[in-house]
Amino acid sequence: MSVKPELPRPLPLATRTGVSFDFPKSEYVLSLERGLAVIRAFNERHPSRTLSEVAQAVGLTRAAARRFLLTLGALGYVESDGKYYWLRPQTLELGYAYLASVPWWRYGQRVADSVAQETGCACAIGVLDRDSVAYLAYAFGNSTQSLVRSVGTRLPAYCTAIGRVLLGALPEEELDAYLASVPLERLTPHTVVDPQELKSAVRQAVADGYAIVAHQLEPGLYSIAMPVRDRQGAMCAALSLSLRDAPGKGAALARDYLPALKRAAADIASALPA
Repeated sequence: MSVKPELPRPLPLATRTGVSFDFPKSEYVLSLERGLAVIRAFNERHPSRTLSEVAQAVGLTRAAARRFLLTLGALGYVESDGKYYWLRPQTLELGYAYLASVPWWRYGQRVADSVAQETGCACAIGVLDRDSVAYLAYAFGNSTQSLVRSVGTRLPAYCTAIGRVLLGALPEEELDAYLASVPLERLTPHTVVDPQELKSAVRQAVADGYAIVAHQLEPGLYSIAMPVRDRQGAMCAALSLSLRDAPGKGAALARDYLPALKRAAADIASALPA
């Protein structure tokens, strides 16, 4: 039986993704990065993996992946039956630690639940995390029950209304860097992947105070989003409503859903610390 060659020693994730260091590289803890990458190798599509699958997903040798999995197992984050590995509930502590540091997220979830019930649309509150939108709160809508979304969901920023609103808060050079570095995948026949067209859409969202997208992430999915601003006027998150097969476009979506969205954003803003 042939033995597969060991994978080469991978570069740090920050180096591979083009992230610049604002501290000496000698201070970078590569083992921490790799341990976190092993945790991220498990997701909805891959709730369990073999040792070889983890090693391939993360870009590690089998020996290195095994050491990380054994360590994570000893710490209570990973479990195994001898062939497959999967995450244990203790991993939830990592995500909850972030949510607990955002003092208004519980109130934000209540607002999302309320506006979803009022409008029948799915409601999400998200922040920009590098090239993706990360959900802090989510409530299902009547027409979007089939959407697989929850707190912690990550979606591409360029093809979502909430993402375009959040991108609008970036300085010009950071927006240009984002558009130049992020793979712009055509997820539907309508997905905008031209960097200049996307930049125009983001700037239009800034001018309008909200963004609307249709068929960008999924066929038949419409979304409208607007900023959530703190008491100093800085954008701290964005709020969106999503629905399927909207009866109108553009102005009709804004007319029908923007008032509820504005009330919800103001409600969340009122709970933000001064």
